[in-house]
Amino acid sequence: PSYYTVITNPMDLSSMDAKLEADKYGSLPEFIADFNLIISNCRIFNDPDTSYCKNANNLEKFFQDRLRARGNRQ
Repeated sequence: PSYYTVITNPMDLSSMDAKLEADKYGSLPEFIADFNLIISNCRIFNDPDTSYCKNANNLEKFFQDRLRARGNRQ
């Protein structure tokens, strides 16, 4: 219940998917910013030793690896 008092700018993968399907992203950096917001929010709200943060770290690494494979660096 305290999530929205701690996290003032929420973002989630479902919202990103909806934005993507509706062509709401004007650029790759906008997409990356929303992804990074998810990771940041997770780290702010959850303790570092939780499975949530560990999974966020793994997802972030995977995302960065995919960007590098495409030739993008962020």
